[in-house]
Amino acid sequence: MGRYVIRRVAHSVFTLFILVVALFFAMHTLGDPVALMLDTDYSQSQYDALQHELGYDRPVVVQFQDYMTGILQGDFGESLRRGQPALDIVLASLPKTLFLGALAFLISLLGIPLGILAATRPRSWIDQLVNASSFAMLSAPNFWVALLGIYIFAVQLNWLPTSGFGGYLNPSYLVLPAVVLALNSLARFAQLTRTAVMEELTKQYVQTAHAKGLGERVILWLHVLKNAAISILTLAGDEAASIVNGSVIMETIFGWPGMGFLMISAIEQRDLPLVLATVVVAAVLVMLINLVVDLVYGWVDPRIQYQ
Repeated sequence: MGRYVIRRVAHSVFTLFILVVALFFAMHTLGDPVALMLDTDYSQSQYDALQHELGYDRPVVVQFQDYMTGILQGDFGESLRRGQPALDIVLASLPKTLFLGALAFLISLLGIPLGILAATRPRSWIDQLVNASSFAMLSAPNFWVALLGIYIFAVQLNWLPTSGFGGYLNPSYLVLPAVVLALNSLARFAQLTRTAVMEELTKQYVQTAHAKGLGERVILWLHVLKNAAISILTLAGDEAASIVNGSVIMETIFGWPGMGFLMISAIEQRDLPLVLATVVVAAVLVMLINLVVDLVYGWVDPRIQYQ
């Protein structure tokens, strides 16, 4: 297993390296970075001063060398608008994103018992309700649900604030962004769990367990769910990553001062060092999630051999 972990970490590092290199060339080929950072009515002297300050007047090879050296040292440069190290700003906002994402992920796990409930009662009203609800949640765009939730619960009913951050323990600011962020994942958990459990219930070992006189709950919890867990775990990794990515939209709509909100602000302000830092930190976070899921596979199913 140790070799597998080393290989997976090496693969993640290589993927991150490709991403960092791609970001460098994207910043230089998708437009003039200096012009993007300045206001539209900049003068040539302002352009020349900023170009020299950022080192963009040097050969591209030298710029790339300094760029990679800075990344390896954790130096993404200073934020052009805030005058602070870009990485420090991102790391300061990261806990808020992790907190909101973790809460949304926990809410989305409610889809697992809903899927089990539907699978064990096929074609019943419960099954139809879970199916219809999950399809509805997947069909409705998150940003539209977020705006609708703000209109109903904040504007019309005045039960919740429209946006902002009132602290980690203030539920009034957490309910809407966490629930809306969790809806798509909850629906996918419900659908996949229902499909996986129904498929397992048709297999021969379930009939054998019935013949041996095992109860329904024992068969379901000790045998069926154990075999269906790999599919659910795979989805859990994907959904955790999608929640991290989806937080960009939710944090912007609800004014939640996390990493996603910071990224949008940096893009609007054309603060390229801050954009670079947020993208790289988000990529590292997603890679860590995928690595943890891969390692948990062996704990869930000892039959899996790490090679």
